[in-house]
Amino acid sequence: MPSDSDNIDRTHRLGPLVDDTTNAEEIDGRDIAIVLSRYDIGSIERIADYRKGSRRSAKMLVKSSKGSYLLKRRAAGRDDQNQVEFAHAVQQVLSLHRFPVAGLVEGLDGETLVDHEGRTYELFRFINGHRFDNSKPAAAESGRVLAHFHDILRDFPEEPSVKRLSFHQGAKVLGVLGEITDVIADSEDPQSCEGITDTIGYLQEQYKAAHQTVETAGFSTLPSGIVHGDWHPGNTLYKDGEIIAVIDFDSLRLSPRITDIANGVLQFSMRMGEPEEIDHWPDGFRGHTIQSMVQAYDQFTTLPLMDTERSIIPALMVEAFIIESVVPIHKTGTFGRIRGSSFLRMVERKLKWLVPRSQRVIEVIQPYLGEEETLS
Repeated sequence: MPSDSDNIDRTHRLGPLVDDTTNAEEIDGRDIAIVLSRYDIGSIERIADYRKGSRRSAKMLVKSSKGSYLLKRRAAGRDDQNQVEFAHAVQQVLSLHRFPVAGLVEGLDGETLVDHEGRTYELFRFINGHRFDNSKPAAAESGRVLAHFHDILRDFPEEPSVKRLSFHQGAKVLGVLGEITDVIADSEDPQSCEGITDTIGYLQEQYKAAHQTVETAGFSTLPSGIVHGDWHPGNTLYKDGEIIAVIDFDSLRLSPRITDIANGVLQFSMRMGEPEEIDHWPDGFRGHTIQSMVQAYDQFTTLPLMDTERSIIPALMVEAFIIESVVPIHKTGTFGRIRGSSFLRMVERKLKWLVPRSQRVIEVIQPYLGEEETLS
């Protein structure tokens, strides 16, 4: 049986912290039997609940005479058939180009999804890998593979039903920020809320400024293509220094590629700690990760980054950080099991480190010329 600790990255990031308190539905034994009967995977030897990664979708680890698999039932609301079929078509094209995907398993009918009693199921080959180790080579590998992803899919046919939203949303985000003070006040005691109005005011200012920077640079003129939409350490599996599998294609959408790069840089470079110790998390980001990822992307892509794209990476990082933080807090008053006020104060601290260094970030992510610079 594959080791449960070998498959999914346990590095803290924004997503898993949200999912910590999200209870996925369980898959009934009868449903498991019916769904697995649609596949030719041999005799079943063992089935176990799989609790790694996002808990929005129920997942089961399946060991059979023909190998190990991961059975996933799409969460309600994330099971639009057009979107699922699009994601499967993308993964199949990536596989044909020898891109590292886990691999969808076809059913007996040749299809890669099973519809059972109104729910959508997928079966993937289970792959053992190791987590991102925060090193420069691992960060560069992430940039290289992301470039390969975008290059393969640059001419992929567009589907009208595919999502087009990104974290560059302007007024919508500001509206959420305008309501979040009351949400937190309803969830926490007055002492915990002390000073939160100033924190939220700062986040509003920074989102406005970042949004304006991105708009002024001509974001709306950048070509859109298929982006992964959730490029972070938990969705990349490593072995011997190389990414051997990219997983979770639920967030595929059409957007300028620089949104994928900026969000990836944000997620991979985040310096974090235990959720219970959020007040003591380091203020900054790993500068060498930012540099290594972007320079490797530029080195390996068939379409090098334009100066316009590179110039808005710090502002897009600000936008992505704010929107990924405030949306879940706006819904529940918390960020996973972390108090909303504590999480937003952490965001404020990190932005006060990042924003003054925005120009320096742009300087160190210029194309690699053989000299290493640091972000301090």
